[in-house]
Amino acid sequence: MTDFEGDVLFSDSNDGGVLTIEDGLIACDKGFSTAVYLSLFGGNFDDNGITDTGNAYWGNLIGGEKEKMVSKFQNIICSLPMNTKNLKLAEEAAKSDLQWAIDEGIADEINVSGKIKNVKNADFEINILKSGENILSTTYGVEWEAMSNGL
Repeated sequence: MTDFEGDVLFSDSNDGGVLTIEDGLIACDKGFSTAVYLSLFGGNFDDNGITDTGNAYWGNLIGGEKEKMVSKFQNIICSLPMNTKNLKLAEEAAKSDLQWAIDEGIADEINVSGKIKNVKNADFEINILKSGENILSTTYGVEWEAMSNGL
């Protein structure tokens, strides 16, 4: 295969990411929506992305790799109760987890807006812009895990 087929395409679902199968093959994403999804939901639940807890994703320990899998966003929705203060923390964490897109020159601006839907669900709208144009716009519905776990 000489052409870049992209990353495996992940789609959001109520219970996590799902693969898309087309014509018996796993669909690929030539854009960067899978990278965004993994940045937000692909870290180790126990790694807060802030301090060295010893719970880092194993791939982060490979020397010389500049792509690190840490999700401050995922840690917040799994460990803190859902309220307006923590919703804002989750928005900032998502922006931080997606900062690589700006660092790599893919984007100029990342906007994240969270909205509480009910006692344990929230929506997070992600808009990534380059030169003033929206290059990725998606909304992730999340079950705030801390609420499901009784926190």
